[in-house]
Amino acid sequence: MSLHFITSISKEYWHATAKKCITTWNLPGKLTVYIDQQHGDLDWLGEVQGHKHLLHVPDLKVDEYTNTAKVRKFWGKTAAQIVAVRNRESEERIIWIDADVEQTGYVDSTLFDFEFDSPVAMMNSNDGDDCWESGVVIFNEAVGKLNLFMKAYERLWNDEDELLSLWKPYDAQVLGHIATQRGYLNLCEQPCKNIDALANTRYKNCLKHWINKDNKALLAQK
Repeated sequence: MSLHFITSISKEYWHATAKKCITTWNLPGKLTVYIDQQHGDLDWLGEVQGHKHLLHVPDLKVDEYTNTAKVRKFWGKTAAQIVAVRNRESEERIIWIDADVEQTGYVDSTLFDFEFDSPVAMMNSNDGDDCWESGVVIFNEAVGKLNLFMKAYERLWNDEDELLSLWKPYDAQVLGHIATQRGYLNLCEQPCKNIDALANTRYKNCLKHWINKDNKALLAQK
């Protein structure tokens, strides 16, 4: 199989956070950075490594109470994942990495090209309601019904009642909900606080997730 790593950013997120992380990436495969920007200049894209793809994010069919700017941001991440999975090449594995994940060590292809039976591999920390973490998500190209999984993933974002039934209408919660129904491989090797999910996976020695505002403030000081 070939490995295709993807992420998404906006101009503001690039300068505030992603620039400090994506520039550390030396990943064993193709990299596509989806650009979630509707207005303004694109001159800054020259700083971004990898293939750049301007992302069209469809409007959500939910009311204004649900469709906040924060929810729209997380829906944009899902839209990038859907586009990448639906347009993947034969025997190509799509791997999502959040743009606030820093590479801290050597990343070998064997960390990502292993076999598993479920549509996705993601992190469930077992840390109460906030148990799902999507800093790294592997979409299993070997599963024949992966496209049906992605349809369900997209559909839930436009189901007002089901979206509001989740702990929070964020991408990790939406993906985790579908994964629970259709099966997933848990990348977490032991229960932990959700903020420490990536540090409790096979990626602990090579990837660091600067998750939440406090950690991003620390990243900004580097």
